[in-house]
Amino acid sequence: MEQGSSCFFSNVGCLNFAILLIIAASTLLLFRILYVIYRSTKQLHNRPPGPLSTLIVLGSGGHTAEMLNLLAVMQMDRFKPRYYIAAATDNMSLQKARVMEDTLKSKVKYL
Repeated sequence: MEQGSSCFFSNVGCLNFAILLIIAASTLLLFRILYVIYRSTKQLHNRPPGPLSTLIVLGSGGHTAEMLNLLAVMQMDRFKPRYYIAAATDNMSLQKARVMEDTLKSKVKYL
């Protein structure tokens, strides 16, 4: 091994190794870019064929209002059956949920 050389091989060997390393890294980068482009053109998730069973948790402190606001903008035909959970002492939340479900049922009858 030569004195003052930081490479195990000759300077030409180091140059060839560096070029090979750059080509390998460029090839891997190109394959990665092509793979990402290929995957981004595909649809990630297919929609489930049927409705989804949904759990709705109601509670005090504004949670009932938040959940009912979310329910108002959902596609209700995709999210059924809907199961509501509330505390046994939270009659107001259960009453609001019943009113919401009754409203949905009456809308479906007239469509």
